[in-house]
Amino acid sequence: MQVEAIYDHGRLSFVSPVKLRHQRLLVVVEIPESEIDDQPVVEEQLDPEVTALVARLDAIRNAPLPPDADLPPVTPKQIERYEAFLLREDR
Repeated sequence: MQVEAIYDHGRLSFVSPVKLRHQRLLVVVEIPESEIDDQPVVEEQLDPEVTALVARLDAIRNAPLPPDADLPPVTPKQIERYEAFLLREDR
């Protein structure tokens, strides 16, 4: 079914009221070529909160792993959990 909607700052609003059966669903949106900006998105255009979150995630992703000698010893509970994961993989 095709319905008309208005895109406004990341939100779609239906022109006519529509009652949906589910709260979340996949939709296909057709956008005229003339409305698409060819310039790539750069970080200066992103929200400051998004830029900060990306920086935090990059810091976590790129952090060096600690040397094995600095790691605490493995506890019996951790061994038990590891073995449980192995059992689940065998199913």
